[in-house]
Amino acid sequence: MSIQTCRGVVAVAAVLVACSAVGANVVVNYTVDAGGSNSNPLNGLSASAAWRTDGTELTITVTNSSTGVPIGAEVSDSLLVSLAFNLGNGLFIVSGDSAVIGPGSTGVGSWSGLLEDDTVADEWLWTNDAGGDLLETFSQVISTSMGQGGGSTVSFNGVADPNVDGPFGGIAANPVLVAVPMNQPAVSNSIVFTMTLSDVLSQSQLERIAGGSIVEFGSDYQYLGVPAPGVLCLLAVASLLGAPRRRQAAGLSSSLS
Repeated sequence: MSIQTCRGVVAVAAVLVACSAVGANVVVNYTVDAGGSNSNPLNGLSASAAWRTDGTELTITVTNSSTGVPIGAEVSDSLLVSLAFNLGNGLFIVSGDSAVIGPGSTGVGSWSGLLEDDTVADEWLWTNDAGGDLLETFSQVISTSMGQGGGSTVSFNGVADPNVDGPFGGIAANPVLVAVPMNQPAVSNSIVFTMTLSDVLSQSQLERIAGGSIVEFGSDYQYLGVPAPGVLCLLAVASLLGAPRRRQAAGLSSSLS
């Protein structure tokens, strides 16, 4: 897969990461039609995910970035309900440690009282045993939709084979594009998932994993992939290493250009 990284940051980041304990960081956008029951144009349906590692800890902030929905989409169809990926190389998820409402996000519907950092772990599951429908080729799946996993599934609060509410409990856009009923739970904007992996990921491994991942809207309604070539941007070096490092990075960039 051809990968296009953010120019001006890559060379600097390569030097700084090699000399520090900073983990890998990648952001991807899901905008490419990858199948599903929807036959109408996407009409602004999209998502993004920020992937970050710190040792064996993997954190993924999943955002419903949609600006519109396909014609005829129902409430459940507008919700982002699954993220699937392949860790590969014998790697696997050891535990799903937390699932919380993301920065600047809120609960909607029956979750209207929930705010940023509140847990939604009981409605999201993870598996190393592949997903259902078009997610069958992906070993690792995070989902609020039932029917995932060729084997065992575990909720983010540790319950084996949980009875989650999917597709409700999913992620709506911000602002919400299709009103969520007051008797159904959802989150507007983003959810942050934290997991422990069986081994540490390198930057190149994380780029491969994120670039090959896929998201699902509704119950098999719409799948979206990363454009090819995937646009994988390192998160800002300054945000990782702090303000003093920002000046150092600028000096390194000048010397490398």
